[in-house]
Amino acid sequence: MLLFLNPASKICAGENSWKLTLFTPRKEKDPFWGLFVDHARKATSDLGGQIEVYYADGNREKMRRQIEQAASKAGDQEVLVFPNFKKGAGSFLKIIEKKKVPAFIVNSGFTKEENGGRPRQHFRFWIGQLLPDEKQTGNMLARTLVEEGLRRFKKHRNGPLEMIAITGIISDYASIERTEGLKRYAMTEKKVFLRQIIPASWKADAAETGFVLLKKRFPKLRLVWTASDVMAGGVIRAAEKMQLNPGKDLIVGGVDWAEQGLQSVQQGKQYASAGGHFLEGGWATVLVYDYLQGKDFAEHGLSWKSRMGLIRSSDWGSKSEMFQRIKPDNINYRKYSRYLHPERDSYDFSLESLKSGEYMVNGN
Repeated sequence: MLLFLNPASKICAGENSWKLTLFTPRKEKDPFWGLFVDHARKATSDLGGQIEVYYADGNREKMRRQIEQAASKAGDQEVLVFPNFKKGAGSFLKIIEKKKVPAFIVNSGFTKEENGGRPRQHFRFWIGQLLPDEKQTGNMLARTLVEEGLRRFKKHRNGPLEMIAITGIISDYASIERTEGLKRYAMTEKKVFLRQIIPASWKADAAETGFVLLKKRFPKLRLVWTASDVMAGGVIRAAEKMQLNPGKDLIVGGVDWAEQGLQSVQQGKQYASAGGHFLEGGWATVLVYDYLQGKDFAEHGLSWKSRMGLIRSSDWGSKSEMFQRIKPDNINYRKYSRYLHPERDSYDFSLESLKSGEYMVNGN
């Protein structure tokens, strides 16, 4: 658990003091959630609040206990922020409803089967949610891998390209949605044959083991879609041990824009990575801040979707500068706030919003 307070803030004390309590499903240095927390922390600092972060270490019951503990001591100007981790949001929201503490869902939402409803529908203290467009991401990554495969293996292709997919924890929203996007694309694209989908629990070692088995089963395999850069790294490691050349014999894609994944894209071992959704840590903080200051975002919506960006090894040179721009210290999250900028018609939660420099520390 980590408590961060910016003592230099103009509104960190007194009647306007506010707090964001964030619950993450992994460990402190997780390749994705570490970035998510960094942006939430920067936004909280920019907006003069406090942030407390809990880490569940992959344990849903631990997160539930943490939420119950935090809700029991929550102050008037505090919002609890958490994902629907392993389909636990229903029980989490029952806690906040009982304790009458506002909550905001990030990253992972309710699946159709859960029938959790909309914010402020069944749970009035569930004030909103901000989620990545996971289906679009899974579809985009699959399309990118197939297009490159058709270009690269044109002379050696006899029939559809063979693809496998390695997803995360089967009960996770991101796994379900990303895989659904992949399957929808594969069903309509006759030039690819999706051989098999296996789970690897977001772990590199499990992805490595799974790839070895599937490569032996499907020796003509050319494309590997993975739901995270960490698992893509496991595939690359396995391929190299099998004397394959990732980037030439095999086209691998992943999600998260994790440091390891971006390095592999730069080296050409991993063809593509989708990401940028760690920025939602900062954007969700802006919505929470405005809500607590009396500028409810409800007039613009309660459920927000953000689209990920894509970088390929073939265009690394032209896009690499973007990764320097989206570091937390370079972004001024105060500029996103409609409470501080009532002249704004709506919120611009997109990667494109950072291109003009308007939301940057030294921007307009």
